[in-house]
Amino acid sequence: MKIRIAAALALSLVAGAALAQDRPAREPDRHSNRAQGMFDRMCREGDAHLASRLAYTEAKVKPTQEQRTAWDAFARDARAAAEPMKRLCAAPAAAVPANDAAASLARRETVMAAMLEGMKTIRPALERLQLALNDQQKAALAETFEHRGRGGHGHGMR
Repeated sequence: MKIRIAAALALSLVAGAALAQDRPAREPDRHSNRAQGMFDRMCREGDAHLASRLAYTEAKVKPTQEQRTAWDAFARDARAAAEPMKRLCAAPAAAVPANDAAASLARRETVMAAMLEGMKTIRPALERLQLALNDQQKAALAETFEHRGRGGHGHGMR
C-alpha cells in the first residue's frame, strides 16, 4: 500500500513538472492584477466575511450563558482586529507598475503589517476566550481556526 501511495505521489510530481513546462509564460502584471483583485474583494466583503466567521464559530463553540461575557469580548476584539485592514482599504493605494518589484514588495509589506497588527489583537483575545471554554468547546474553536489555515482564505477570523 505504501508503495502505491509513493508511486502515485511520484507520478503526480512528474506530471505536474511536465505540465508546468508546457504552460505559456505569465503576463508580467497578471499576478499583481489578481492580487489587487483579491485585495479589493477582501475590502468590499470584509465586514460580511467577519460577521459570517463569527456566527459560524459561535455556532460551533456554543458558548453557554455563563460564557457569554467571554464570547462577547472575543467578538468585540475580533472586530477590532479587523480595523488595521479597514484603514488600509480606506486609504487609496497607488497603482504598482508591473515591472516594479520593489514597489510590489513594499505594498505586500504594508498589507502584511496590517494583518500582523490585527493578529496581535486577535491572539490574546482568543487566549482569553479559551480560558472560559471546556475541552469540547476548545476543540471546536481550534477546528474553526485550523480550517482557516488549510485551504480557507485568510487567517483566523479574517
